[in-house]
Amino acid sequence: MGKKKVCIDIGGTKTIFAVLDESLNTENSVYVDTPDNLKDFLEVLNKNLNMFRLDSDTANVSVAGRVDDSGKVIFCPNLPINNFNLKKAIKKYFKKVYIDNDANCFAVYEIFKGFLKKKNNGVILVWGTGIGGSLVLNGRIYRGSGLASEMGHIKTMVEPETDTERLVGGRWLKERFGYSGSELQALAESGDIYAISKFKKIGEIFGRYLSSLSYLLDPEIVVIGGSFVKSWKFLEDSVKEVIKNETLRGKLEIKTNDDKFYVIRGCYFLDDYAKLHNKL
Repeated sequence: MGKKKVCIDIGGTKTIFAVLDESLNTENSVYVDTPDNLKDFLEVLNKNLNMFRLDSDTANVSVAGRVDDSGKVIFCPNLPINNFNLKKAIKKYFKKVYIDNDANCFAVYEIFKGFLKKKNNGVILVWGTGIGGSLVLNGRIYRGSGLASEMGHIKTMVEPETDTERLVGGRWLKERFGYSGSELQALAESGDIYAISKFKKIGEIFGRYLSSLSYLLDPEIVVIGGSFVKSWKFLEDSVKEVIKNETLRGKLEIKTNDDKFYVIRGCYFLDDYAKLHNKL
């Protein structure tokens, strides 16, 4: 560690290109709307890679999807790059390229600089529009056959045959409660009883979800990022009450990360993580 690296966060709506130093300070950055077709995506990618290629020989990349060992995108529902070899395209500009899923980048940040620094096992959750996740087992990110940790799609018995994220993900709040997440947040902040009660309900469902995960994984810690962290003060009590009553231990360490740049900062350590474990 210690050198400058080009870090790229390719999200469903925004893409960030940035140069980070060893203190995770941003020396230069560009924000662009993520194009919805491959042709325009490649134009944006090539234009910015060409601009940043002199800043470092290393590019660390987060993508809102899954990539295989070759760097090909194998699952990416919100980006026009399914079956596209992203690593090959970026290698035209950088000597070393490391790519991973955005939730795994969050986990890498927590391993090197955050709440997992002194832990062996943990669950990382990105709770916003949906629920993304990463599992850290014995200090390493667990990948299964390449699609592990799609934890938002775990079925819940609160409402049978329903994904957990369809119950408590931001994308579906208006459909379920009549308000978007930001609208519920504003109402709750003003003391609105209806909004506060709905956050309590959301917290109960999320608490059961975490309880189920704890039976399977018994993690030392759960770290939550994403937009729901802003509402944690309205959720925390109901989440912890359910965990108290429905888990073997009766407790679970939960931490929240409200740094909106944790993904791109996690990108900085992708090459270090790869060297530590030989393989992403």
